[in-house]
Amino acid sequence: MKAGHIVIVAVAISTLIGRGDAQAKLTCAVVPKTLAAMQDCYRPLLVFSANGDDARLKRQVSLLDEAADDMMDRFVLYAPIVPDGHNVSTPADSPYTILSSDQMKELRTKFHVASGEFAVLLLDEDGSVLLRSKAPVDAERLNVLIDKTSLRQAEAKRPHAN
Repeated sequence: MKAGHIVIVAVAISTLIGRGDAQAKLTCAVVPKTLAAMQDCYRPLLVFSANGDDARLKRQVSLLDEAADDMMDRFVLYAPIVPDGHNVSTPADSPYTILSSDQMKELRTKFHVASGEFAVLLLDEDGSVLLRSKAPVDAERLNVLIDKTSLRQAEAKRPHAN
């Protein structure tokens, strides 16, 4: 992300926070590099794959981009988890982060996902697992799961909620 884009995103987040429209805080990293940095700020969508060329991984990216506004409104942050950590598909419009190889290995261990296995995990802001799937997940399913959480329901009741 270019410096200009970071400034624009930071201004947008601070504007939303000032109005009470976003749950992200000024202390949240714009592009967090660890799961710990995502907690209480984002809903990580961890997509585990054997490699960056996996058709299922590319399909998940496509599904996210088709619903980029929904993903941004719900603070979903895509994080591909591949053994080499390079050459992965990233969304054009949905928020994403690329984690370090060490962080990817740590997440595979934490969530018990083998290196050759494909899995999609949606975590809530508190780190709890909302969804675990062996196939790409469409935005409608993600939205329904997120919208059922107590945090999202509280967000939706605020004036000018996203």
